[in-house]
Amino acid sequence: MQFFSGLITEISAQKERLFLWLPVMFGIGILFYFALPFEPIWWAGAVLIAGASLPVWRLYPRHHDSAGMFLAYIVAAAIFTLACGFYAAQAGTGLYGTNIIEKKIGATMAHGRVEQIEKKGGSKDGSKIVLRVIKLEKTPPKETPKKIRITIKKDEGLKAGDEISILVSLSPPSRAVIPNGYDFRRHLFFEGIGAVGFSLSAPTIIEKAKKGAVENFFENTRKTIAERIHAQAGGASAGIMNALITGQRAAIDEDDDNAMRDSGLYHLLSISGTHVGMVAAVLFFTSRLFMAFFPWVALHWPIKKIAAVLALSGAAFYVFLAGAEVPALRALLTTALVMIAIMLDRSPLSLRLVAFSALVVLITLPHSILGVSFQMSFAAVAALICFFDYIRVWWMKWYARAGFFRKSAMYMIGVLMTSIIAGGVTGLFSLYHFQSFSVYGVLSNMLAVPLTGVIIMPAAIGALMLMPFGLDGFALKIMEWGCVWMLSIAHWAGGLDGAVLRASQWPPLSLLFISLGVVFFLLWRGWRGKGLAIIILCIGVLIGVSARPYDVLISETGKLVAFRAEENLVFSKAKGEGFARENWMRFYGMSSVEKPKVFKDTDSGVLCDDDGCRFEVKGRKISVVRSRRALNDDCAWADLLIADFPVWEGQCAAKRVVDLMDVKKRGAHGARFFGEGVRIFTAGGGGEKPWD
Repeated sequence: MQFFSGLITEISAQKERLFLWLPVMFGIGILFYFALPFEPIWWAGAVLIAGASLPVWRLYPRHHDSAGMFLAYIVAAAIFTLACGFYAAQAGTGLYGTNIIEKKIGATMAHGRVEQIEKKGGSKDGSKIVLRVIKLEKTPPKETPKKIRITIKKDEGLKAGDEISILVSLSPPSRAVIPNGYDFRRHLFFEGIGAVGFSLSAPTIIEKAKKGAVENFFENTRKTIAERIHAQAGGASAGIMNALITGQRAAIDEDDDNAMRDSGLYHLLSISGTHVGMVAAVLFFTSRLFMAFFPWVALHWPIKKIAAVLALSGAAFYVFLAGAEVPALRALLTTALVMIAIMLDRSPLSLRLVAFSALVVLITLPHSILGVSFQMSFAAVAALICFFDYIRVWWMKWYARAGFFRKSAMYMIGVLMTSIIAGGVTGLFSLYHFQSFSVYGVLSNMLAVPLTGVIIMPAAIGALMLMPFGLDGFALKIMEWGCVWMLSIAHWAGGLDGAVLRASQWPPLSLLFISLGVVFFLLWRGWRGKGLAIIILCIGVLIGVSARPYDVLISETGKLVAFRAEENLVFSKAKGEGFARENWMRFYGMSSVEKPKVFKDTDSGVLCDDDGCRFEVKGRKISVVRSRRALNDDCAWADLLIADFPVWEGQCAAKRVVDLMDVKKRGAHGARFFGEGVRIFTAGGGGEKPWD
């Protein structure tokens, strides 16, 4: 009883932190919208807000009367904020969404305006372009996507803003390759991209981009910078350099990409708080130092505040140059508040700053809450602020009395603690989203982060400033050296024995508990609430590690099937659908370098002929049928029958049937066997949501 009475006391102590909970409740409202298996009617969100606002309005004048009234007011305000989040998500679907083509389209002419160009590698590897569609041949305007993304062999000197026509082959964006996996189609839906494909001809330029068009400035600048980097740097380092400056990662070699991920350094390739903070810090301290060289300026001008303005302007330019993705926008908001606090002589770091940034991002981009970048970046920043706020008094006391060697030691300790805290918090999200955790991430970050902050990013800033004058060669060379060293660290750390802890796919419920545990631990004031948060967090981890992988997997085409045998996967074929195959292996905690078995292997336990294959998993009989000739026999034998052609209802006596129509409607399927039953899970919602 004493514990619960103390917990009630702690609840009343949260009054000063109510603002911190606004983005939490707003985010829960967004998640509630996405969790619905159907699309609510368009006015549902507005009705929820109207209904939830009435109790808030009635209770507001009375919420100081008693603890009970205050608690009722908090509950009403929380429901109102949740309703606002729900409405924001619903409105965001209509604002950002697009039509998605229903089936593959062969050769068709696309007429549109180039919005984005990203080189895949060297000059022979082609480019990816995003085309804002004006007209798509044989597709009615009401069904035409806003944008399409296509791969072309040569960009023929294209620039953002060019109006082109091109012969293309298009397909609907891929759904999640596994139930409860990342939904690639939903991601592209909110990017406004409703079809992906490749070109069948060179683009024909109908109208060149208007000179000086503001909307094309950053995209064309990115293209120019990428060409400049590839002309002056080696292939491996050029891809890394381009990612750090322009945010485009398509040119990174696959081995280097895997090494950065396995070593725990992949966050350095995603433009986020680390990069934006470094850019702002370099500009702030450099400009302030430069102005301090002139005594009259230093004495008569507020050089600290001027440096803050210059740093914020430079950081904003860098963020929009890098594509203004969610982590970068969050970092820019945080940087803006820090610099504004410096201008106003206020404390620049607080959880209120993080909460405000999160709320702005969720209001403007509500779907971003589903992305790993939003979850990991905000969790890491909030954890670091909480930790350093806790040790601030002690830290400042020691730093004030420190000499050069102690300050150097404190810097290294700070880097170490930053890596441990940020890596520990984001590691849980990494296990959920990527099924991996970098064991030596702290070590590699201790080596690579100072290198990035002292050499790579200052050189990148220098190159950007000197590039308009054609004097960027030396700065790019320094940056290249730094990137080569960083890649060496990544390959070394990622190649150590046991460098990567791999896990099988965790269920969404584990992410929910982990997120709630992290949020409550960081925001709650009082040890009882934090203790409950740790319990919630541990429950989430236990749900994840105890989750059972699917016993059988079926791709969204119905042509690739795999089953689990002794923690490994056995595939129906050795080639084809490589993207689904690689992701399935990752979801089962397998390394991409492992060579999986196929049905035709003699020790796979699968019997095959020209009409299909039969095998058993946990005593259940599964048949993969490729011909109608075998349908009657296999239906009588199998508990689960999988066919890459339609099987009509009542035509098959098997307990469960997954046919071509099932995978076309609901995407990839997964099967689990419980007792005597077979339970089927699907990746898609069967067309109930706009992106299905």
